Amino acid sequence: MKDLEWKDEYLLGIPELDMQHEGIFDCFVSIAEALNKRDKWLADSSVVQLVALLQSHCAVEESLMRILGYPELDRHIEEHRQFHAELHDLAQKSLRMKGSVSHEMINLVHKWLQKHIMTSDRDYAAYFSGLSRRRAVKKRVAK
Repeated sequence: MKDLEWKDEYLLGIPELDMQHEGIFDCFVSIAEALNKRDKWLADSSVVQLVALLQSHCAVEESLMRILGYPELDRHIEEHRQFHAELHDLAQKSLRMKGSVSHEMINLVHKWLQKHIMTSDRDYAAYFSGLSRRRAVKKRVAK
């Protein structure tokens, strides 16, 4: 469980999205803990919560990218769609199982959180930051 701790390196510097990421990560930790405890009810409810959190989070991210004209929007949306499809299939399988959540799901979510936040999300955070700096410079020049 040591590698399941939230790390400051996951922060993007966008408070709302950082809070959502941390909430998703906490939900993921609940699933892993339920798996270790063999608590089917906790695992199932955490899976349902995770799917809902991710759907909401991706919608917020994608809306923000649209509003700010992020040039890699289509690629980012495709990453979300691929992950949702895999997660949905694994969630359905896990909810039908007599045991607890599959290790396959835990590995998928853990890998995605680390890879997606640390690469794709960092890309849009850098773009947004650059956009903010450019707007600040334009305001100073206009005065």
